[in-house]
Amino acid sequence: SVFKGDVKQGVDILSDLVTKPGLGQLAKEKEAILRSLEEKEMPTRQVMDDRLHACAWRDCSLSNSTVGPFEGIEAVSEAHLQSYLAANYTAENMVVAASGPVKHEELVKLAAGALGGVKAGAPKAGGQKPYFCGAELIYRNDEMGPSAYISVGFESVPWRSPDAVTFMVMQAIIGQYKKNTGLVPGTISGNRVINAVANKMGVGCADEYECFNRFYKDTGMFGFYIACDEVAVEHAIGELMFGINLLSFAVTDEEVERAKRELKASMYSAPTSAEASCAELGKQMLSYGRGIPPAEMLLRINGVDAEEVKRVAWKYLNDAEVAVTGLGPLHGMPQYYDLRRSTNMHRY
Repeated sequence: SVFKGDVKQGVDILSDLVTKPGLGQLAKEKEAILRSLEEKEMPTRQVMDDRLHACAWRDCSLSNSTVGPFEGIEAVSEAHLQSYLAANYTAENMVVAASGPVKHEELVKLAAGALGGVKAGAPKAGGQKPYFCGAELIYRNDEMGPSAYISVGFESVPWRSPDAVTFMVMQAIIGQYKKNTGLVPGTISGNRVINAVANKMGVGCADEYECFNRFYKDTGMFGFYIACDEVAVEHAIGELMFGINLLSFAVTDEEVERAKRELKASMYSAPTSAEASCAELGKQMLSYGRGIPPAEMLLRINGVDAEEVKRVAWKYLNDAEVAVTGLGPLHGMPQYYDLRRSTNMHRY
C-alpha cells in the first residue's frame, strides 16, 4: 500500500522483488527458515484440506503439500531457486493490479518501464487434466481427544466453466455451521442441512461443518469439512452426504433464492479496502483473464434457478467418485463402499 503520489515507487519495489530477489542470503537464512517450518503449527482445517488434495490428485502437482513435511528441503540451493525463478517468473505469468486513486494509463506506463524487460517463458508442453482418484486416506488416532475431523470431496469444474457460478450457489445452499455461534441458532435455521445437523438426536451431530469450493485451471473440488464428536461421526457424514445428494433431486426454489442472497451478501456487502479489491482483481485476472464487474457476476448468479442446480448436481455429484480423508478417533467412520454408495439415491 502506498500513497497516491508514490505509485511509481510502489511499482519499482514490486519490480525489484520479482526481478532481483535476494537469494544471496539463502545460506544464512536457511536454518531459520527450516526451524520456523518445524515449529509452525498448522490449523487442523488446513491440514485436512492438504491431505484431501493428496488423496484426490495423487499423481499431479495439486497433491503437493502446502503444510509439510517438506522432504528434501534441506538440499534446496540457490541454483535450484534461480532455476525456478527463470522458469516461472516470466511475462505470461505476471499480473499487475492496482486499486484506488490511480489512473490505468499511468499504471500501464509504469509497469512497462519497470517490468518490460521480463522475458517470456518457453512454450509449455501440453498437459493432461489431473485425474481425480476416488479413494480414502484415513489417519485414525483414538488418543487425539474426543473430536474427529473428516473431509469429503467431489470433482467439480474449473474457474472458466459455465457451471462454476452454479457450484457457488450450491455451496451456499449447503452452507456452514458452528455450534452456539451466529445470530440464528442452527436448531431453527431455514437451511435444511444446518437444521438437520443441529437437531440430530436432540443435541446435534457436529460441532462445525463447512461446505467448500476449490476452482483450479482445469479442474476443481466441491465438498465439505466436519469437526464432530467421535460418537457422532456416522451421523454427521450421513447428514452432509444426504444434503448434497438432495441437490440432484429435491432442491427447492426457496432454498436457491436464499442461497443466492447469502452468496451476494458474502461477496459484496462486507466492508472492503483498496488492498482487498486489488487482491480480488489480481485473482480474477489469473482465473478469468479479465476483471469481472460486480454487475456481471450478479446477473450470472440471478440466472441460476432450482432446475439449473439439479442439472449441475446430477451431472457432477450424483453417483460420482469421492475422495475422503479423516483424522482422530474414527471408530464410527463408514466404510468407503458405503460413502460411495451414498452419492446416489436408493428408493425401495
